[in-house]
Amino acid sequence: MYCVSTALTVAALAAGAIAFAAPVSSQCQGGWTPWGGGEYCDGYIYEDGSYDHCVSVTVLGFGGTQCNRVCPPDPANPAVPLPWQPGAFCPFRK
Repeated sequence: MYCVSTALTVAALAAGAIAFAAPVSSQCQGGWTPWGGGEYCDGYIYEDGSYDHCVSVTVLGFGGTQCNRVCPPDPANPAVPLPWQPGAFCPFRK
């Protein structure tokens, strides 16, 4: 019986943390809980079609952010931005 009540308490806390996660802004998307979370942001768009793409992750207070200049993704695989080559135009410009 103790295990069931503990499991229900943990589930309620997790549901509450998800319900109160940070709202999505116009250029960033993600969510945070007391135990961790993540966010990605797309920043300034340059003349060649490339843009700044940052990813942040935190787990139990530890984490970091990585930012790179990337090109828009191939429409066939929209989840993966293409690498940016200095001096070249992006093949799939926004």
